[in-house]
Amino acid sequence: MITQEEVREKLRERVKREKQTYIANQIGVPTPIISAFKLGRKDLYPEHLMKLNEYLDK
Repeated sequence: MITQEEVREKLRERVKREKQTYIANQIGVPTPIISAFKLGRKDLYPEHLMKLNEYLDK
């Protein structure tokens, strides 16, 4: 099972080359939620975490 922190780290790497607004739109999660998650202020619901992880693994 993947952890919130593992996905958070993948996201931090990905936003170096791709806008987080684009990522949020691709997975259907509001940009402010993705931003708060990236900064460690909020954890994602399991279904959003799985969507984000699947997207980042592409």
